[in-house]
Amino acid sequence: VLLIGAAGLLACGDTGPTDAPTAPEQTQVTANAATAPTRTASATIPVTTPVREISRGEPQTRVRSVTPTTTTSAEQLQVTRPSEPTTTPTPVTPSLPTTATKTSAPAATARPTSPSKAQTASPTTTESPGHQFGPGGLAADLKTWASTSLPQFITASHIDVSDVASVSRFRSAAGHDFSDSFETCCSMKHYFHLVDFYGTRFTQPIYSAVDGFVFYLVEPSGPEADAWKAAYVRQTGKTPPSDYRDWNIIIRPDAAPNVWITHMHLNPIDQIIKDVPRADARSRMMGTARPASPGYRVKAGDLIGYGLGEIIIKRHLDGNGVPSPCNSAATRSQFPMNTLPGCKATVQMHSVFEFMTDEVFAEYQKLANVVRSDFIVSAEERASNPLLCDGESFVERANEDNKDHFVWLQTRDPSPSQSPAQNTPASAEAPVLPDTNTLASGRKIVGEFTNSGTQTLGPFSVDSNYVLAIAADGGPINVAISDGSSGTRGLYSRPANTSGMDTYATPALEAGQITISVTADEQVNWRLILVLE
Repeated sequence: VLLIGAAGLLACGDTGPTDAPTAPEQTQVTANAATAPTRTASATIPVTTPVREISRGEPQTRVRSVTPTTTTSAEQLQVTRPSEPTTTPTPVTPSLPTTATKTSAPAATARPTSPSKAQTASPTTTESPGHQFGPGGLAADLKTWASTSLPQFITASHIDVSDVASVSRFRSAAGHDFSDSFETCCSMKHYFHLVDFYGTRFTQPIYSAVDGFVFYLVEPSGPEADAWKAAYVRQTGKTPPSDYRDWNIIIRPDAAPNVWITHMHLNPIDQIIKDVPRADARSRMMGTARPASPGYRVKAGDLIGYGLGEIIIKRHLDGNGVPSPCNSAATRSQFPMNTLPGCKATVQMHSVFEFMTDEVFAEYQKLANVVRSDFIVSAEERASNPLLCDGESFVERANEDNKDHFVWLQTRDPSPSQSPAQNTPASAEAPVLPDTNTLASGRKIVGEFTNSGTQTLGPFSVDSNYVLAIAADGGPINVAISDGSSGTRGLYSRPANTSGMDTYATPALEAGQITISVTADEQVNWRLILVLE
């Protein structure tokens, strides 16, 4: 669940600036560092033909002599599009309590329908002097763009496909609930699991899949933002490199100026760090964050960082275009988040496989007998087989060996050091809490508390803005903070009957006198650390 900073909500329910001046025309920035490798990109072509369902084949071993299967137009996905900008359906999100209540996806999914060919318009690229952009960095007239068919704008692979063992399916139960304004309780993004998952965790090159601009650089947020760190320590016995920066890179494609592409959990190249200031979760939820000016120019195939291949395609149908961290049904239904611009904007998630050119998708077909639809659970299939969620967590999270939720491209050595952590039964040995240095991620530690059960910490004073990092080995547990002025606010919650290590780091909180309250069962072990922002 996303949390707002300690200063409180400055304008709770405010829709943010609606008459802000149009962002200046984006210009090309300094060329990328000469050392950054570039991958070959293919041409952008429109998506026009429906999908042909073909059963997924068995994964092949890591042999490069497999002849690729040519993708025909009949195998391309039909991308669902909004019908008219004035009739974009308002998302109906089931009311979710803040306590651990099992919820499922709705029986029927109301999604926008495809526009006719007469409605289709070619998007104007960033370099067009006549194109207008809104304050958040996307096209100014998002409602008009909502009825515009998008081309196949993914013209380069964002990862070396030959290094990938498996890919989670769109709308799977991998990870946690990550859904849009029209659906609930499913993962509407893709996880890419590598052949040597932990061995290349910090060195795997990630590339821009499009021509466009990096406009936002943000730290991951949410209850599972740091879960990978605990898993890495548990599986390898090592700690992440002290200089590793775990950030998200957000790119606007030239050919789809109403879309944000988010690359998650990357260590960005230095030039991006230099050119793109970090945007915090609070300002993005409030709709007040603004894109870097002029941003960092990328071409399809340019190196942007190192890390995981996790990728998100989010299309904005209205609002001011600020990329919000409101990405789950639990967040969209929880007050006060459901009153903020970040949760009120209508957004639609897409699979990256919808917008790949045939040349890019052919890289996957070199490894396995697959078609695009293999990587996507359809909305109809998910509605007829809904998942269950406790807050943002799946009641039954899918492991990598579940072929209903993952597509295998090639096999790997089953060694634990090469495979991502799997779900473990409740009877498994209790996980060890990550140490303070792991939780701090290189930031200065000013306070550390380790205990179990219910405790009250403070009051005490913090002189600078800070982040509270939390680790817990089970539930139920609730962590709240009081600063004496804005009342008590929840920071972290985990339902009962959950086990396994979970970590979370809050957005930046403001300095002041604070009291931290932890409410948990006696058998729940936890560690809290205060680090300077």
